[in-house]
Amino acid sequence: MTLTEEKINKNYLLWIEQLKKYNCYSEELIGEYGDKIRIASFALNDISGSAYQGSLLDVVLYNLCAIANHINENAFGINDKGKIKHNNLYVNKSNLFKVLLLQHISKAEMFVPVTEQWKLNKGIFYEFNPNLTTSMKLGERSLFICSKYGIQFTEEEYAAMKVLDKDEDKTNSFITPLEEIVKISNQLTAIETYQRNKNSK
Repeated sequence: MTLTEEKINKNYLLWIEQLKKYNCYSEELIGEYGDKIRIASFALNDISGSAYQGSLLDVVLYNLCAIANHINENAFGINDKGKIKHNNLYVNKSNLFKVLLLQHISKAEMFVPVTEQWKLNKGIFYEFNPNLTTSMKLGERSLFICSKYGIQFTEEEYAAMKVLDKDEDKTNSFITPLEEIVKISNQLTAIETYQRNKNSK
C-alpha cells in the first residue's frame, strides 16, 4: 500500500489537530520530530499491511483510534436511556486518545527504511535502527520523547503508554480499563491491517 504525499500531509495535519484537541500538543515535539513522524511507518514488513511511508499516522488515526473509540463508546458508553452501560469499564475519551495518538511516535526513530534489495524482495521494508544507544521498548521510548518536550501523563495514562511493552498472556484483574482498551485496540488493529492486506491480494 502507498499513500500520496497529499494524503500523508493531510494525516499529519489531522494528527496535530487531534493533539491540540486532547491537550497533548507540544510545539517543541513537532519541531524536533514532526517530519519524522509524518512519514514514519507503523510496522516493519509487508505482511503486516501497515509498513509503508506515512503508515504510522494513517494506522493510528483510522484504525487504532477508530477501533478504541468504537469499543469504548459502543460497548461501554451511553445507552439509549442516557446511562453508561459499564461504568467501571468506560474511560475518559481525552485520556484514551492522548495515549493512542502518542504511544507509537517512537517508531519514527526506531524504524528505518531497508536498503538491501534482498530484504525488500522478502517484503521487509523497515528494520530497527542500529544507531540507537539504548534498548528502550516502544512505549518507554515514546514516553521518553514526550517527557523531553513537556508532555505529562497521569499514572493511568503512563501505564497505558507502556502496556505494549509487557509480555502478559494471563488475565490480570489489576490492569486499568484504559490499559486494557489500549492493549486490545492495538491487537485488533494488527489483525485488521493484516486481514485487509491479505484480502487485497
